[in-house]
Amino acid sequence: MKKLLLIFSAFTLSLALAACGGNDDDPDPITCDDGFTLVDGECVEDEITECEEGFVLVDGECVVEQDENAPIFDGVADLEITIGDPFDPLTGVTATDNIDGDVTADIVISGAVNVNTIGNYTITYTVTDSDGNTQTVTRVVTVKGMDGCDVHQELQDGLCVDIPPEVITIMHGAVHEIDPFHESYSGTEQLERQQLQEEVEEFYNVDIVYAPYPDDAGWGPNRVSKIIQSSVAGDHLSDIYWVTSDWIQQLVQGDAITPVTSYMSTHGTNIDPVWWDVGGYQGNIYGFESFKVTMETGLYYNAELIDSLGVPNPTQLYLDGQWTWSTFETWATNVQTQLTPLGDDYFALGGMLSYYAASMVPLNGGSLINATTGRVSFAQNPAIETYDFLATLEDKGLFETAPAYDAGSPQWLAGKVALHPGSLWFINAANRWGGLPFELGFVPYPVADDFSGEYVSPVGGVALMTVASGMTPEREELVFKVWNALQIWLTDEEAAEAFELSLLTKFDDELYITAYMDVYDKVYLDLINAIGIRAYSENGWTANINAAIRDDNARSVMDSIAPIYAAALEDYLGE
Repeated sequence: MKKLLLIFSAFTLSLALAACGGNDDDPDPITCDDGFTLVDGECVEDEITECEEGFVLVDGECVVEQDENAPIFDGVADLEITIGDPFDPLTGVTATDNIDGDVTADIVISGAVNVNTIGNYTITYTVTDSDGNTQTVTRVVTVKGMDGCDVHQELQDGLCVDIPPEVITIMHGAVHEIDPFHESYSGTEQLERQQLQEEVEEFYNVDIVYAPYPDDAGWGPNRVSKIIQSSVAGDHLSDIYWVTSDWIQQLVQGDAITPVTSYMSTHGTNIDPVWWDVGGYQGNIYGFESFKVTMETGLYYNAELIDSLGVPNPTQLYLDGQWTWSTFETWATNVQTQLTPLGDDYFALGGMLSYYAASMVPLNGGSLINATTGRVSFAQNPAIETYDFLATLEDKGLFETAPAYDAGSPQWLAGKVALHPGSLWFINAANRWGGLPFELGFVPYPVADDFSGEYVSPVGGVALMTVASGMTPEREELVFKVWNALQIWLTDEEAAEAFELSLLTKFDDELYITAYMDVYDKVYLDLINAIGIRAYSENGWTANINAAIRDDNARSVMDSIAPIYAAALEDYLGE
């Protein structure tokens, strides 16, 4: 028995020694490399809290620090030279970057100095480092005469006397919109524009005059004729004319305006390239402006009337992605049903059918005369389908029976029509909608149910500037440079912000602004009114489509006038 107990005690002791780690074959304790810490038996990477020089901590990792310092120029101070002196714009000019070092070889120069002509010249220097940081500076180089007189002076009887400034006239249909010194100026940045004009006048030695069109040069054909007549007589009304893109062909054929194509690569590099198409004709550029081309047409509605009917808000329907033709038809039918008991002069839809057709054809994948394709398309299937859809709405009695162009019918102006086509500038214009007794809402035109493209709106008859013909090359260039220098140039982002701010002066509800900004720059150039066929003439598309939709014979009518437009388009394109 004692022997048995002794054996059992020995066995128990051996187990206890094994449990206490007495076995020399156990693995070594876990150790972690630098940068790691043992957590629950595992090595976990330490959290980074600081980085070496030249690196920054981003999302727990050290990444190369992005340099945000642009290069620095030296040697670009304003300079005076004497006429005939040699001038190299890079002489003494250097550019240094804090990372890349000497980047002088990367300098890009724009502008030039004519050392043989007295005057002030602006040179622009631009350089970009390897991190994309750009520095731009300008310098004025003044070329003085041999007689020692300042620019804009000449020597008379041993004295330097001022040269009288040249008068440059800009003719506009609404001078108060562009003349910053006008007592009723309605534009923006008035003080900044006043200061800019004074600087431009001094720099170029000019007096800038803003002049209204004569009373007998009203909008349209009369204005075009007046400009051409003054050119033929050799006594232009102005140096710069504010016209529309639809008049360019007539003005060019009347030798009333001159191309500015050559300036687009020099003085006009800041002009948006879209003006090359909008202001172009047969390979040359005639019209230009300082801003982007934006959508002008849309659907406007009596917001108070719509709200009182309890129907869905059309702007919200658009923003929710539901503003299709079928939804539009249902909505208009519902509105008409509720308006009919109020009187037989109440209607859901107002305005001319041509307005709807022109803007809805592109939203069915078509166009009227697309400047890019150079084809007459208003008789093709996408257009015909649009006309047929509008005819359906007309047959249902949704359109007012006595519509009117522009401002609209008395029924619309009195608040008896729910929705009406129009242009943005109508809203505050005294001769359009400036005095409407109700709140205006805005919604883009509806898209075809199966339309899968991007929203797009046709533009035509775009207001722009042109330069009168018949000047000396020197004066012509001066006129263009002066206009260009008078503008406040904005980046695309700044332009969008400025446009959105302008909408605050037109709409009471931010909902409308949101919808407008969603489509404001989605445009294409349509030539329907630019190729020499008047809209309301016997063969004009506008006059014909209004009647054809009501008479339900759009296809045959469009087929009959399409060849006439095709011939006019061929002449317009110079083919």
